[in-house]
Amino acid sequence: MQEMIDLHNQIKTLFDDAIFVVDAKTGGAWTHKEAWQRANALADSFISLGSSKIALVMENGMELFLCYFAAMLSGITILPIDPQKSEREIDLILGDYPNIPVLKTGDEIFQCLSEHFIDESKLLAKLDEIDLEKEFMITFTSGSTGIPKGVRHTLKSLFGAAQAFGEATALGKEHVMCHVMPMTYMAGILNTILMPFLRGCRIVLFPRFDVMSAIGFWKNVKTYGVNAFWLSPTMLNVLIAVDKKGRGKDALEGKTPLFFIGTAPLYEEVRNKFEALYGVRLLQSYGLSETLFLSTEIPEKKSDTSAVGYLLPGVKIHFAQDGEILIDVPWMFMGYSNDDTASYFSGSSYCSGDLGKVTDGLLFLTGRKKDLIIKGGMNISPRQIEVAILKSQVVTELAVVGVKSKDEERIVCFYVPTDAASFDEAQINRLVETECGKHCRIDHFQEVKEIPKNLNGKADKKALLKDFTL
Repeated sequence: MQEMIDLHNQIKTLFDDAIFVVDAKTGGAWTHKEAWQRANALADSFISLGSSKIALVMENGMELFLCYFAAMLSGITILPIDPQKSEREIDLILGDYPNIPVLKTGDEIFQCLSEHFIDESKLLAKLDEIDLEKEFMITFTSGSTGIPKGVRHTLKSLFGAAQAFGEATALGKEHVMCHVMPMTYMAGILNTILMPFLRGCRIVLFPRFDVMSAIGFWKNVKTYGVNAFWLSPTMLNVLIAVDKKGRGKDALEGKTPLFFIGTAPLYEEVRNKFEALYGVRLLQSYGLSETLFLSTEIPEKKSDTSAVGYLLPGVKIHFAQDGEILIDVPWMFMGYSNDDTASYFSGSSYCSGDLGKVTDGLLFLTGRKKDLIIKGGMNISPRQIEVAILKSQVVTELAVVGVKSKDEERIVCFYVPTDAASFDEAQINRLVETECGKHCRIDHFQEVKEIPKNLNGKADKKALLKDFTL
């Protein structure tokens, strides 16, 4: 099979003593050979667990990084789950897989990473056994109902999308990619592990991005010679805010870096501010967990900045009567593990839930059909938050919506209190974090006399937002 030969040859060309991955937290660095040898040892440990699936409830780090390569060698399907999800949501996911092993950071199984490793020839021979077309991974994304949907992918689909995006943007061996995304979501797996691996990049594992880690971000960029980035618009805002001494400009001096921006809309104000401050060009992209990469801005081609880039080769887009984007790609997902996959398709085309148009090969997003909030690169279900707050019995009715404020989307809760005097915003947010996760925290509470309803008796969120501004 051609794809298998290509993968085998790709790994062989990289199987040397050049540095492949660096851990900025510890300063440790592994060559391609060392990383693959450790992944092979971990693969043997995976197989010894006697299960066809393994859940990984793990923090960013070298252990989780190697799990993706160990899964390739073992043939075991992995289920990455963000440990920062609420316990309720993690239990909900694992409830569908009651008997599979659940690995956590620092577990005893990872002691094998310090053991003696097999010789190079035996390891290279094992690469021939990798099956690109079997189920490789199930990731979990919030649906509009609040129930996490399991998205199933093969290595063939992941590598196919990675190759198309990498070729379009000329990502290659001269690039050093920093990894700051959550390592259990697609942006932290495909975008900043599998794609840079396939394209021959060096990968530097920064701490998972937050306000505290942002303070040392540019120092790490300079120390490790990073010149390729995958960031969300929220991350751009934070970097601008904490960089009081202009360290970013110093770290980028003399470089022509690639700044890929995705996971949420890039508003013009953020783009202009960041590009002016650091003298770089931001390359906006668009994709979904199910369909992977769909479009990107191209380094050598100027484009309308209100677009989300040019369609990648192989991507076919058409539109439903209401303007919803319908998608056909060679790297389509295998289906959902816990939902009716057919209901998300129109013929062979995946129904994106986004509205848009294509002009001269450029894709424009004009709205969102599905009831989801995108904040910090994560899909957030308003319904899930609403259900959590209703449990408190401090509101008679409410509606949670996403509101654009200056340059990013914020979570707003409109509510009718049962007793205004006893309504405690901090307590409600603690409940939301416990039930839904920290990323679902309410940004703004707005008391109203009533929640307007549409003809179906559902909250009319458009009416709520008519005269509302943050």
